[in-house]
Amino acid sequence: MLKAPSYVIISLVFFLLIGVGLAYSYFFYPNSHPVECVIKSYTNKDCPTCGFSRSFSYYTHFKFIEAEKFNPTSLPVFLFFLFQFLLRGTIAFYFFKTHKTFSPTHIKIELAISISLFLLAFLPIILKF
Repeated sequence: MLKAPSYVIISLVFFLLIGVGLAYSYFFYPNSHPVECVIKSYTNKDCPTCGFSRSFSYYTHFKFIEAEKFNPTSLPVFLFFLFQFLLRGTIAFYFFKTHKTFSPTHIKIELAISISLFLLAFLPIILKF
């Protein structure tokens, strides 16, 4: 039996988790989200991420103009998660198809790119808090 390295297992877990998040966004379209914003329910004020669920729903249906209306900072975050979903899926698929491991250099480069993209996507939101 083939034992996957930790890097591949972590990528597979993230692929599945992000996939569930994207599926949630697609199927709870866009005003039927069962999860309310906790911050807004306690403070009665919008938080920097209010509207993300509705925006993500519109993005998954390719309605970008409508999505921007709910939260203008949501597009970079959505693109980050979409990129991570595709990247993690590719990593897992490549390993299980070829049985080749990734070099430490490859992992470090991928990690640097992912961290940089995370900061680019989330920094505007972090600065609003």
